[in-house]
Amino acid sequence: MKIATLQFSPQLGLVNENIARADSILSSSSSSLHDIDLLVLPELAFTGYNHPSLQSITPYLEPTSAGPSTQWAIRTARRLECLVTVGYPELFSPTPPPTSTLKPTMLDLGPEPETYYTLTAYNSTVTVNRRGEIVAHYRKTHLYYTDEVWAQESPEGFTTTELNFVPKVRTAACAEQESARTGVVTHTMTQAICMDLNHQHFIPRPPPSALCKHVLATETTLIVLSTAWLTHLPSSALLSQPEEFDVDTLAYWFNALEPLIDGDREVICVFANRCGEEAGRVVPDVLAKEDEEERDGEGAGVRYAGSSWIGKVGVGRGKVVVGGIMGRSEEGVLVVDTAGMGVGAKGLGFELRKREG
Repeated sequence: MKIATLQFSPQLGLVNENIARADSILSSSSSSLHDIDLLVLPELAFTGYNHPSLQSITPYLEPTSAGPSTQWAIRTARRLECLVTVGYPELFSPTPPPTSTLKPTMLDLGPEPETYYTLTAYNSTVTVNRRGEIVAHYRKTHLYYTDEVWAQESPEGFTTTELNFVPKVRTAACAEQESARTGVVTHTMTQAICMDLNHQHFIPRPPPSALCKHVLATETTLIVLSTAWLTHLPSSALLSQPEEFDVDTLAYWFNALEPLIDGDREVICVFANRCGEEAGRVVPDVLAKEDEEERDGEGAGVRYAGSSWIGKVGVGRGKVVVGGIMGRSEEGVLVVDTAGMGVGAKGLGFELRKREG
């Protein structure tokens, strides 16, 4: 199976420009995309992530599986003949009556100060198949600080979806071989978004996390995580070595996946992050005290870790195989063929070592 991630630096609120940028990157990588099975984009891919309030993000909320992000996914899935997953801010309940007893979020949208409407929004992803049909929809279960000002937690929690991948005829020379193959490959996919990798509200608990428990219980074979993961690195480090991945971020991800890494069942992992910077408030845990001097003169805002990767866990006790990884400030497309990816396969090999004490 060939999987691709699109890593780029969307600008806050510039939906049309961000869509055009994504299309441009895909166009420049067209030669490597003609036979992919799955394309994954970051969290809130076209709206930007660091919205400071519900009022700020409201103009960019999209009806469930029906807004600009979903329409882009449909067009792209049909054009590339693959599944496409994209993150977007979902408007679930636009205008119930003001007297509604359901008040998850109250927002003044009326002409008079006393006119209020109940609005329910989620941080979501939608997955579309090659025919342009919606095959999966997921709402973020564990909210990060930035999400909490506008989004609700998923009422459904983690979910799994059975996805069928139909083999493609990649070249004329292999047409006969492809036609002889058994056909459809089925994967049990669990979707997650960024903070879902952590314990809810960062409350310390013994492993495994809720996500890992779900993956183990459902015998998931494919984890698709769309994210807008932050970094402590200063702008100077991001710009000076854009093609180097963020070591600390990768180590954090691997530690969160430890119960799966130590498992005996192979799971394909697709982590689609964004890169770049956005203006706005710095949330509590992003700016460590030791970083304050480094940030002097840089202005307020957040920076993203990039480092999107595709690989496998559960390939050997304590081992991870990374088939490919992006740089921390690198825009582009990562394409990995997961066939035959195991210990000793081409790619980066990592071993998770237990901390002493």
